[in-house]
Amino acid sequence: MHSIRMSIPVKLAVFFAFVFLIITYVSVQIKYNDLSEEQENLSARIETVNDSIEALQNKLATPFDKQYVISLAKEKLGYCLPDEIIFYNDLIN
Repeated sequence: MHSIRMSIPVKLAVFFAFVFLIITYVSVQIKYNDLSEEQENLSARIETVNDSIEALQNKLATPFDKQYVISLAKEKLGYCLPDEIIFYNDLIN
């Protein structure tokens, strides 16, 4: 069998091509990992927003009756019914 002899410029060209391919591969892997992490973060944010939308839709679907007005007054204005006893807990932050 004949051994293939390459000249020095061809060897250098092959070496630099190999180094270029390795650098490109590592760069693409890093970018892929960054984009995967960003996708996970955005998926979590989408989940949070969808939960928020669902909660708001449930609020909109609540009928506007006496019980709704009472719960709104308690929640937003801090009101209570005359015969109601309220306990405050300073431990919850």
